[in-house]
Amino acid sequence: MVMFRNRFSSQLSSDPRLLAVKSSHRAQVLIMEDEPLVALELQILLEDMGHQVCAVVDTEADAVREADATLPDLVIADIQLRQGNGVRAMERIAGRREVPVIFVSGNHTFTPNPQIRTARFIAKPFRVENLRKAVADIIAGTG
Repeated sequence: MVMFRNRFSSQLSSDPRLLAVKSSHRAQVLIMEDEPLVALELQILLEDMGHQVCAVVDTEADAVREADATLPDLVIADIQLRQGNGVRAMERIAGRREVPVIFVSGNHTFTPNPQIRTARFIAKPFRVENLRKAVADIIAGTG
C-alpha cells in the first residue's frame, strides 16, 4: 500500500493542474471494483483528492446494500463485478435514490443508461487526471 500511496501521491502533488482542482467538498464515495489492486488505487487517489471512501465492494448485491447504508455522494463503478454487474447495481440504486456514477472499466463497449444520472465512462487503464477531473466536475455539479 505504501508503494501505491507514494506513487500516486507524488503524481497528484507534483502536477499543479491537479492541485488546482482539489475539491473543497469532501464527498462520500462508494467504490465497486472486483480487482483488489485497482480498488486500492482508486481509494488512495480519492483520499488524496480529499474525499472519503465510505465502502469498497466487489459484488452487485453488496453495492446496493452499501449504497443504502452509506448514502454516498458519488459511486465509482467497474462494469463487471465478481458477482453481478455495476450497471445493474446502479440501476437498482437509482431506483432508490439519485446518485452520480463514474464507470471505470476495461469494457470499452459501454452504453449509457438514461436511468442512471451523471454516468461518465473512463476506460482502464485510466489516467489520474481524467479521474480527478471527472470527480471534480461531478462534485461541483458541472458534470
